[in-house]
Amino acid sequence: MTAFRHPASAFLRAIGAAALLAALASCAGAPPVPARDAGFALPRQLHVVQAAPGQPALDTLLVVQREGAALRWSLFDPMGVPQARQMLERGKWRNDGFLRPNGQARNLFAALIFAWTPETELDAAYGAGNWQTRRAGGGAAERELLEHGRPRWTVRWPQAAQADTFTVVDSDGITWRISPLKEQP
Repeated sequence: MTAFRHPASAFLRAIGAAALLAALASCAGAPPVPARDAGFALPRQLHVVQAAPGQPALDTLLVVQREGAALRWSLFDPMGVPQARQMLERGKWRNDGFLRPNGQARNLFAALIFAWTPETELDAAYGAGNWQTRRAGGGAAERELLEHGRPRWTVRWPQAAQADTFTVVDSDGITWRISPLKEQP
């Protein structure tokens, strides 16, 4: 005897499978964050210049601040219009406000966490063997987070740079030039 299957149950199974696949896909695309909270100083106000192959450079302003157990990341265009607002709490990203999700900004934010994590904490934060550093002549430094044996992000500190001035290059060729926002008297 064969069991009767209602068309609605097949439809519900298909919807459930699609939802599961969507959830897994969103997790797979999420940028890595440290396994534990890194000890870097906040708040920070930054000037970020993004350069992508074949596109004009974009100037933005980034404010990063701690709110309780969370980190709030707010990215603005030069006119002060929010481009991305995210909260990172207990290793999970979530939108802050009504802006649509901005995966590229979230990737930048996660790369900055990697750049700001003290070298002595990288093993605990990202796992031994998942990152590497190099020192070049004249004091220049470079750090990479590896993903499947290839660089996810490469962070470069020029030899004559002031503190917190560096460049991040991601695996898609997007480059972010990071510098502290100059405060006006």
